[in-house]
Amino acid sequence: MIRKIRYLFALTSKKRFHRYLKRKGVIMGKNIHFKNRKTVDIDLTRPWLIEIGDNVYFNKNFTLLTHDAVSRLYKIKYNDFLPLHSTGKVKIGNNVAFAREVTVLKGVTIGDNVFIGHGSLVSKDIPSNCIAVGRPAKAVCTIDEYYEKSKKKYAEEVKDNYFRIKNELRREPTIEDFKDEYSLFVNGNKIDDFLDSLDEKVQKKMRKQMGDSYENYKKNHQSMFDGFDHMVANF
Repeated sequence: MIRKIRYLFALTSKKRFHRYLKRKGVIMGKNIHFKNRKTVDIDLTRPWLIEIGDNVYFNKNFTLLTHDAVSRLYKIKYNDFLPLHSTGKVKIGNNVAFAREVTVLKGVTIGDNVFIGHGSLVSKDIPSNCIAVGRPAKAVCTIDEYYEKSKKKYAEEVKDNYFRIKNELRREPTIEDFKDEYSLFVNGNKIDDFLDSLDEKVQKKMRKQMGDSYENYKKNHQSMFDGFDHMVANF
């Protein structure tokens, strides 16, 4: 009962939950985010078998197991009393993100720079620098390939939305309509001017969303188009 209360209390804040996991013995890096702590199911029967790197994002309904319970069947079928659970370490690398409804089984290592797709079951090792999806999950392309495809697809989606507003809503699209797509047309050295041009509440929200990536964006980002008008002119 006390354990249950402690766990429920840990769920009330990000800091408490991280502290709880570390005290249990989970090895955790920096900048780990749980989309919804209440829907995360992390097997803490042997927490020292779990290692999580830096910059890892866990989406809703994530499950991680360090054991299975097949040996329950052996007692009757083989009259053999093996340990109740077969266990295995789970290691998650740096810069890893999980979509919703993902399950990671025991004995699995996930490399660095990996995205695991929606509904995947990770039962085997996943190499670094890839997109993995499926049941069981497997690499379907490299992160570099997906990055290039994403940029092209992103621009096509914005173009489609632009003409939907123009043709279906029968008005001229504005920069406000595409404030969330700013990375396409706002260069790093112009991000401050762009944010300052927005409503104060919107500006505050966007700065919060950018978080630690803000300085990196400002120094390094090269937008596909030189401003909103240039983007529109190329549609």
